Amino acid sequence: MESKNYQTAKCTVTIEVTKSASEVFNHLTKHVSKFWPEEFEGESSGLNDEFVFRSGDSHYSKNKVIGLVPDKKVVWLVTDSIRKTDNFEWTGTKMIFDLIPKGNNTQLKFTYDGVVPENEFDRLVQVCDMVIKERLYNLLTNGD
Repeated sequence: MESKNYQTAKCTVTIEVTKSASEVFNHLTKHVSKFWPEEFEGESSGLNDEFVFRSGDSHYSKNKVIGLVPDKKVVWLVTDSIRKTDNFEWTGTKMIFDLIPKGNNTQLKFTYDGVVPENEFDRLVQVCDMVIKERLYNLLTNGD
């Protein structure tokens, strides 16, 4: 059996937007397909909701909402995953969105807490930056 060269990784990205925590929470729970870069199917607005991210046939993850505190926190757990190009699995990884009011603004702190291939931590940082600092930030600041 081939050994898996994974490392436990935490990658945290923070943005601040001129939106209420309620507005940000709404986008995180009801508009995932507008900021996540992969195909989205399922539900993500309620506790225990399940959804799938997919990129063609090569990348798949099934996720479950395991934490939901209105206007404060959303936590997704990857319950099944595969990247077929190299058989990378990140099942058990958590994606955590914390919302912190800052006057009229909301700070959103996203944390990827899971595994990554040893040689891909820099890529993970780039993906987190793209999803949060670019796609989600643009959605929150420029509208739907």
